[in-house]
Amino acid sequence: MSNKGQSIIEVIVAMAIFIIIASSSVIAVLGSFSTTRLAEEETQAALFATEGLEAAQSIRNQDWDNLTTGDHGLVNASSIWAFSGTSDDPNGSDKFTRTIAVADVERDESGDVVESDGTVDEDTKKITATITWNFTPTRENTVEMVTYLTNWQKGKSTGGIGGGEITACDQYCQSIGYSSGTCRANQQQCENSGEDYKPQGNQYCLGGSSEDSCCCGN
Repeated sequence: MSNKGQSIIEVIVAMAIFIIIASSSVIAVLGSFSTTRLAEEETQAALFATEGLEAAQSIRNQDWDNLTTGDHGLVNASSIWAFSGTSDDPNGSDKFTRTIAVADVERDESGDVVESDGTVDEDTKKITATITWNFTPTRENTVEMVTYLTNWQKGKSTGGIGGGEITACDQYCQSIGYSSGTCRANQQQCENSGEDYKPQGNQYCLGGSSEDSCCCGN
């Protein structure tokens, strides 16, 4: 009897170990699937956010007055972007919600952007593209991208190099005391290159979303 009892205990222990190992494997596999799905959805959200910033730039190019402050959705009719409502469902995804926020920009006496207590720059707007979606019924995820757009169609003659009209980021940077200027994709690329981001010079960067940020360096 003792041998039979011991055998039963051994079987129970073996089954318990098997269940623990199997459960751990299932959890690991499910966790891997979850991580992969999240990465895919974050990539998709980032693409929708980038598209939103490019759409806002297109709307700016049509008419600066179209960039009204507030939250907007987007609609594309005959390949022409326009604001519509306060948010949109990009590409009819039925999962993601996109909001394009247009906000006024304030500057201090040196021309740098400040959060408050500055003077409103009528020729610059802050554009924030926010994508939200429910990764699970109880977990909401967000991807957010920011850029600054300027009224580049409004001619500016600020003295520049040799007193002429400024037409390039490099000229603008030199006009405010830097050695050179380069158009890059965003503020982070400016900082990575050891340069200062000067959004007031963005109006001279017309190479698209990959070259719409003016970076000044010495």
